[in-house]
Amino acid sequence: MRTKKAYIILIAIILIFFVVMFLVFGVDNIRNERYATTVIIDNDVVWTLNKKKWTNSFSYSKLNWKDYNVYVDNKELGNYYLWHDDKWYLFDKKKNAKNYDGRMVAYRANYEMSIYDYELESISDFSYVNEVLSKNGITDVEEYTAKNKISFDYDNDGVVEDFYLVSNVFPMDSNPDKLFATVFMVKDEEIYPIYTEIQKNTGFNGCKPYFNTFIDVDNDKKYELVLSCAKYSVSHTNNMLYKFKDNKFKILISN
Repeated sequence: MRTKKAYIILIAIILIFFVVMFLVFGVDNIRNERYATTVIIDNDVVWTLNKKKWTNSFSYSKLNWKDYNVYVDNKELGNYYLWHDDKWYLFDKKKNAKNYDGRMVAYRANYEMSIYDYELESISDFSYVNEVLSKNGITDVEEYTAKNKISFDYDNDGVVEDFYLVSNVFPMDSNPDKLFATVFMVKDEEIYPIYTEIQKNTGFNGCKPYFNTFIDVDNDKKYELVLSCAKYSVSHTNNMLYKFKDNKFKILISN
């Protein structure tokens, strides 16, 4: 009887131990899984926001066959299951494949994210551009390989901000001594730097930036900027998530 009673007590202790461990760790893991935010940018980036901390995720298997809100070229495509092999594949709720063509942004969160469908303009007034380039020792630009501008109310304060992106990386009709790429915002006639890279021209070097998406990743009713940068003959891109806070841009995370 004592032996049987001892077994019962031992089993009870083990059960209590597992229940306590589940309550301490299991519930927390479930809660983290439920409330963690995942943002996927094209085929290069998976960012996770959990407990106000951003991390890079590399385990695609944990992300497969979960439903995501999907945008292509900043236009809403719908809610789809994602599965990763050589790239991300989309499936509807009946597991039928969905084809798409363009830059994909997908997210999974317990709130809706706003993604801005911007219009890209060609810069016509180079006053601010010349000021920024001059401060960086760049004058008499022979060729721009990118000269883009986006205008909209970025921080939802009722005032339109202008985003400028200029570069001479990968020149075709000139051979400059220096390659440059710079991105900045103009707000109330003030210039706020975002990204600048200047280096000696050694051929097809340098990284050419482009606006990827404007997305409110943290649900504060203000957009963040995903700026991407492509190198020559390299399949993947560098991606940086910027937030404007305290009158300056800060990188929250990059890959």
